[in-house]
Amino acid sequence: YVVQGRIKGTGKERRYTIGPSHLLDYAEARKRALDRLSEMHDGKDPQAEKRRRQAQTLTLRDVMEDYIKNKRTKHGPLRPSSKSDIEKCVTKYLTDWADKPVANITRDACIKRFRKLSEASPIQSNQVFRNLRALLNWARESNMAPDGTYPILPINPVTQALKSEGIAWNKEEAREEIVPLHKVGAVWQLLTTRTETDRFTPADACAAHLVMFLILTGARIGEGSRLKWEHVNLDDEVPSFTFAETKNHNVVNIPMSAQLHALLSARYAARRGNQEYVFPSRAGAKVGHMQDARGTMRMVSEAAGLHLHHHDLRRTFIAIECKVEMWKAELLTNHVPQSITLKHYTQKKDLRYMLPEVQAIADWVEAQALNTCEES
Repeated sequence: YVVQGRIKGTGKERRYTIGPSHLLDYAEARKRALDRLSEMHDGKDPQAEKRRRQAQTLTLRDVMEDYIKNKRTKHGPLRPSSKSDIEKCVTKYLTDWADKPVANITRDACIKRFRKLSEASPIQSNQVFRNLRALLNWARESNMAPDGTYPILPINPVTQALKSEGIAWNKEEAREEIVPLHKVGAVWQLLTTRTETDRFTPADACAAHLVMFLILTGARIGEGSRLKWEHVNLDDEVPSFTFAETKNHNVVNIPMSAQLHALLSARYAARRGNQEYVFPSRAGAKVGHMQDARGTMRMVSEAAGLHLHHHDLRRTFIAIECKVEMWKAELLTNHVPQSITLKHYTQKKDLRYMLPEVQAIADWVEAQALNTCEES
């Protein structure tokens, strides 16, 4: 059954499907048709009204699942880490909103929740609400009516709260922590000890190897932990590894120092079956690779004398004093080049020509550990 008519005041004709004739009897179909004609007589678009009714029941979880599945950037679908972060935002920090209609999320509710989250974790609160703003924008645009109006959330309540100065992003200061250079030897010695499989479990050794990998390469934790064996070339003339998935989407091939080659060779010797990841997760984990090495990082923090995160190892790599030019350090850590020369006249994909630099850094780290042993 279908009904067709013109919207009063606009002259636009609408053809609206009532439902299948084998499921609806004539009387019910006629009643529904009259309802739609009544809407058109009142100047309403029945298609827009249908979308509005559907949108009113759309939950935040519905929006999240649709966003994760269908959102595309200029580089393609969302990455697993981005999906995980968005899911965590909804299921952990906005649990009580997850299964309620997004149409019920108001400016005042956003202000109240943002302030509450900020009391415990200001930076996390910023991240949660950036994700929430993106999800609500997705809900608005996905349900936009044919005439360009928004059946739900005419204004994104997060944006509305910011514009009305109901909330302001919490100040985020750039972190500057590194492993104190005079403590690098003690940290390296600690990690080396924990790779001894006759004293520690394979999982402990794997976590220690991951942290050592981050120190020797300056890699981001997500890039290092997701490294696959198919991207490791142990037997090439210049052994190297490739980061195929990076934060800035730049694929880069990086040479191995002798110390890193020994580390990855040890990981390969410990490989079980067809494990695809260099740093595999514990049995039964949701993903096949280590997510992080928090337990080992706590010990590293104790040895260093300050609280450290995985990213602090990246800064440590850059800070190590081996007369490595900063532009080379930037390329080795896969930062986006800033100068014209680096952008257009420098080899950025294959960095095997920087083997002397990565070897110098690794030699310096190892020397600090040897000095620590001699002093003790």
